[in-house]
Amino acid sequence: MSPPSASDAYANKNAPLPQTVYRALSQTDLSAIHAASLEVLQSTGYHMPVQEARSLIAESGGRVVDERVYITPEMVERAFKTLQPVRLYDRQGNPSPVVQPGRVCFGTIADTFYVNDPYTRSTRPFLKDDQRWLTTVIDALDNIEYVQVVGQAHDVPNELQSQAALLQTLRNTAKPILVYPYDRAGLLDILDAVSIVAGGWEAFEQKPFLMCAAVPAGPLAGSEYHLELLLTCAERNIPVLNYNCPALGGNSPADIAATIVLSNADWLANLVLHQLKRPGAPFCTAGFTMQLMDMRSTLWAYCAPETLQAYSAIADLAHFYQMPAFGLEMTCDIPTIDAQMGLEFEAQCIRALLSGVEMVHNAGIYGAGKLCGAEAVILADETIAYTRASMKPIWVEAEALSQAIELIRKIGPLGDYVSQEHTLKNFRKFWYPKVFERPMFDPRADQPGTALVDRLNQRARWLIENHHPLPLPEDVLDQLDTLERTWYARSQRESRQTHPK
Repeated sequence: MSPPSASDAYANKNAPLPQTVYRALSQTDLSAIHAASLEVLQSTGYHMPVQEARSLIAESGGRVVDERVYITPEMVERAFKTLQPVRLYDRQGNPSPVVQPGRVCFGTIADTFYVNDPYTRSTRPFLKDDQRWLTTVIDALDNIEYVQVVGQAHDVPNELQSQAALLQTLRNTAKPILVYPYDRAGLLDILDAVSIVAGGWEAFEQKPFLMCAAVPAGPLAGSEYHLELLLTCAERNIPVLNYNCPALGGNSPADIAATIVLSNADWLANLVLHQLKRPGAPFCTAGFTMQLMDMRSTLWAYCAPETLQAYSAIADLAHFYQMPAFGLEMTCDIPTIDAQMGLEFEAQCIRALLSGVEMVHNAGIYGAGKLCGAEAVILADETIAYTRASMKPIWVEAEALSQAIELIRKIGPLGDYVSQEHTLKNFRKFWYPKVFERPMFDPRADQPGTALVDRLNQRARWLIENHHPLPLPEDVLDQLDTLERTWYARSQRESRQTHPK
C-alpha cells in the first residue's frame, strides 16, 4: 500500500525528505501499520465528547454512535490531500528551521512543577519569575531552536498559567514558541498577546512565530479541552501540533508495533477532524511521544531503550506520510545531573540525528519530566553541539585535495604543521566546548579540577546575569502589561463570583 498522497503543494515545498542514516521500519512495515491504523478507526473508533467534532465527522461520511466516531479510509485520504506546508518564523519575522523537513531541531520546556534554583542549588516549586531567567538562558543557547511554554507556576492562578508563562517567554526570547494552553479561553488570551507582538493578526498569520499543542487524554480518547483547542486552531489558522502520549504496558499495549498502530490511529483521527474544520489549516507534524511503563516502579520511563526503538519507527512513519517528524524527547529519567543523564542525553541526541526527527522536544528536562533547570538545559545544548559536530559530512573536493598534496609535499615526512598558515586558517573550524573540558594536567599531581555540575552552574549564572535577549519595543511591553492586568482582574472577579464571602 502506498502512503496517502499529500497535496502537490505540500509535497513539493517540503522536498527533499531527510536522508536518514537509520531506519527502523521498511516500506512494507509502514504500509502495514497504516492499513492497521485505518482498520482501528473503522472498527474501534475514536471517543469525541464534543458535538461540533462529531457533526463534522458525520457530515463527511463517518459514522457516529453516542460519543464515538468511526472514520473511513476515504476521509483520511481527503485529509492528506488538503494538507499544506507549515512555515515558522521567529519574533523578528526571520524564517525558522523548526518543522522544516530534513532539519533536526531541538526545543525545551521553560517551566515544570519544580525547578533547580541556580543560586541555592536546591529543588523548589517553580514560580512565575523563574520563567524569566530560564527563558533568558534558553535564548542564549544556539542549539535550542524553540521554546515550549506550559505554565506550571505555583504562584499563578490555574486559569492564567499558560497565559502568564507566555508573556514571560515573549519578553525574554525571540525564538519560536510551542504553547500548551489549558483551555480555549486561555488560547484566546494567548492569541491577543501574540497579535500585539506581531503588530496585528494578519501580520501573525503571514509570519507565525507560535504553535499550539493539542494533546488528547490518551490514545483514541479525545477530551473536550483538546478537541476545542484543535478546532479553534483550525478556525483561526494557528499552526497546531497534535500528539498523544502512550506508555507501553500502561495506557497502550506492551508491544511497540501494536502501540504505534493505536497511537497512529489517534493521530490520523485528529488530522481528519482538523482538516474538516478548515481544509489547508496549518498542521505541523506527524508523530507522537512514547514511554515505557516500568513495572517495578510504575514510572513512565522516557529513556528506556525500547522508547529509542519506537522513536525511530515513529520518525519513519512521519516521513512515510511526507511530514516532519515529532516525538523524540531529549530528557532523562534520573533526578540528578550525573553520568546517567549524560548517557541518556547523548543516546537520544544521536537517535534524533540518525533518524531525522525534525522536532525534538524537552531537551534538558529530567526526573522523568518533573524537573527543569538551567544546568541540565545547558548540558543538553553542549551535547547537541558535540553530536552535531561529530556527524557533519566531510567534504572531499578536488581543489582542497590538490592543496593538501602540495602542503604535504612541502612539509615532508615527520613534518611540523603547527606553525603553518594552513593550520592558522583552519583550526577555528573545529568544534571547541563551552562546558566540557580538555585540560592539560599532570596525573601525578593533585589536580581535581572543577566538577561538571559546578561548571554548568557557573555558566547558568553567567548567562542569567549577562545575556540580554532582544527586547520588545516599549509600547508593545506596555500593551502586554495592560493585557496581563486585565487577565488578573478577570480572574479575581470570577473567583469572587465562584467563592462569595
